[in-house]
Parts: sequence; structure tokens; C-alpha cells
Amino acid sequence: MVEQLILTFAEIEFVLRSRPDQAEAVRAQLRINPEASSDIVVAAGVASLLARGLCTMAGTEEVAPTDPIIAATAALATSRTHTEAVGWVGEQTVLVHLYTGSSAGIAVYPVAFGQFSVELLNPAEPLVVPVTRFLDACGAGEGEAAVAIRSTTGDEPEVSIAIARDGEGTWYVSDSLESPDKGVPTTRDGVLQRLTDLLGPRPAEARG
Repeated sequence: MVEQLILTFAEIEFVLRSRPDQAEAVRAQLRINPEASSDIVVAAGVASLLARGLCTMAGTEEVAPTDPIIAATAALATSRTHTEAVGWVGEQTVLVHLYTGSSAGIAVYPVAFGQFSVELLNPAEPLVVPVTRFLDACGAGEGEAAVAIRSTTGDEPEVSIAIARDGEGTWYVSDSLESPDKGVPTTRDGVLQRLTDLLGPRPAEARG
């Protein structure tokens, strides 16, 4: 992880202006209202970023983003793979969107009231590394655990994976390629191997 920050949906809209060709898809993935793409919402995002010191004025009319916003913008602008994972930490449902590319990566966690917790990722890490961190957070302690993952790169078919652990500690995995309709008993190591098989061992970049 490089840095973590909280961004509002309006601030996210400012970041999305750097990738207009994919902004609609990202907005849909993050469940942001399409009407948020308006100029007035983007202006509100800019004002908020300026007030928080995440952007600065360059002259009288230009806005210069600071390093965290530049990094978040680069990650969204260059991402080729979108991975969505949902699980439970205690009784709380947790959702994360991972956007990864050849030079940057970002994890986006929706939180309350139109805010997003943003974690900048190390692009040298394989995609399976942040996915495993999420799995470990959901599976901390003993007892039952469950995580569902789906991932798409470019125009390639979506890959989906369901992972569960029962009360006795037995792991199960089901995926869209080999066992889409039932969980296969395995071990944690078996789960990690299947994640690597499906998500790829390469750094967080486009597969293929």
C-alpha cells in the first residue's frame, strides 16, 4: 500500500474526468448516480479537494492535484482489470473494487454517505496479493467465512470465484471455469492456488 485516503463521490467524479471513455463503466461499478457526472458536481468535487489540500491552485484558473490524487487518477486512467470482492468482517459486509493496470493500482471501498476509502496499491504486486489480503481480513479468527469475487480484463470473459469456510475449518471453492454450481472441499493453500490460477501470478496488469 502506498497511501490511503477518503474521497467523496464528487471528488471521484473529478478524478474520472481523466478517463471519459471508461467513466460510465466505473461509475456503474461504484454505484454512483449517472447524474453525478454533471459539471456542477465536478466543480463541487474540485472545491472540496482544494479545501482539503488535495488539490492546489496553479495560477488563477488552473487546479493542480497533489500526489495522492495524481496516483489515484493514474490508477483509474490506466487500469485494464476490474475485480470486485465482497465478504464479511464480523457481521459487517465489506465490498472492494480493485482497479489494476501495468503501472498503477487502486482499491476502492464504498463507505457511508457517498464516500469511498481509497487505497493506492503497489503495482509490482500480483493481483492475487490484495485479493488475498481481503480474504484474510474476512477470514480472520475461527468459524465461518465467505468471500465472492469476480474479475474482468478488457473484453475477456468475466471470471467469478466463491470461497467459503465452514464452522469446522474446512475450505470450499467454486469458480466459473471448473465448478460453477458447487463448492469443492479444499485447504487454504488450495484456495490460494486456485486464486492464482484464475487471477494470474503476474504483476497487477492486463492478463493476455
